[in-house]
Amino acid sequence: MNEKIEHRGQDVETPLQAAGVLPDGNSRLLDASWPFARRVEALARTWEESGRDGRWLANGKAFFALQCWFLAAERHHEALDGTTADYVRHAFDAIGGTRGWDAMLAERARCSCHFDSWRLENISVCLGCLRYLCYQHPRRCGPDCDGEIVG
Repeated sequence: MNEKIEHRGQDVETPLQAAGVLPDGNSRLLDASWPFARRVEALARTWEESGRDGRWLANGKAFFALQCWFLAAERHHEALDGTTADYVRHAFDAIGGTRGWDAMLAERARCSCHFDSWRLENISVCLGCLRYLCYQHPRRCGPDCDGEIVG
């Protein structure tokens, strides 16, 4: 199955899809060739159209980025459409709800700026390139990335 994403009014394959990577929620969210909000919207739409098939739900690093993005949207009082909000809630439930999220936040990752190890509760992620960044990093990822930093 080769899923398509609409970009500038045209259905196109992402580079991961063109390379034959099987579509699932994680590969969609980790494909940094699209703006993060657009990846989430397309994924939520695919999940809805598939009858809310669980294989489209994110977990791991993809879920961490999704949840940080969602929490940032809530802090900025940005409303999500119903399908996208439902998708995030179902993905949250699928990782174990609050207990699963707390366990994830206790996991460790290395920041890409200093390579120091941090608990996920103390690290940020760039939604453009999906690099983990520590609090010492400037609020912009770099000249090759204009992604929002959340977390």
